[in-house]
Amino acid sequence: IGEIILVVIGILIALSINNWNEKRKEEKEIRNIFARIVQDLNQSVTEIERETAKMSGRHALMLDIRKGEVNRDSLLTNDEYFNKYWNCTTGFPDIKINDTGIRLLESKIETNYELSNDLTEALTLLYSEQLFEFEIDTQSLTSNFSRLGNYIDEKGIRVDYKVNDDRTTFINMIFEDRMFKNYFFPYSRNYIVYKNRLKKFKTEGEVLIEKIKTK
Repeated sequence: IGEIILVVIGILIALSINNWNEKRKEEKEIRNIFARIVQDLNQSVTEIERETAKMSGRHALMLDIRKGEVNRDSLLTNDEYFNKYWNCTTGFPDIKINDTGIRLLESKIETNYELSNDLTEALTLLYSEQLFEFEIDTQSLTSNFSRLGNYIDEKGIRVDYKVNDDRTTFINMIFEDRMFKNYFFPYSRNYIVYKNRLKKFKTEGEVLIEKIKTK
């Protein structure tokens, strides 16, 4: 009987050690996942901060075009001044939000329901809502930008400026072309919506970074 008891005790000790090792392994994996989420968010926050600063300046120029508050003479004679307004019609930053960490967390929650708490729910909600909205904003912005770009190309304005070094057709379009305004207005509106969405993700992401660090 004594030998049986010793065997049972040995088995229980081995199981206890194994469970302890598995728990430590699980805890390390979870820490690594949160560290990856912080890394992803920090990268996104840095990129968004850099790009939205540029977008704010460009949007101010877009408003000048919409309000007709552009100086025609300066467009003709000042290369730097002209290029600022020309660049308003050449695209937008397509920022990719890295979601590797949150996907790892979602997979882990499926097998460990104890991970489901206010913090993980806030992280999941941030990515699920914002990435969906980003996709909609980007599609809308891309669509309106394509219409604007196609119209500029159809009018031969890009060729005039890039090939023939003639900026007058672009300048005339800004001041006199109603169709240009019809394409430019929705593009510029989408542009500011997209910028504000990025800033919202940045703000909420920074809050969650601090919560992860202090958890």
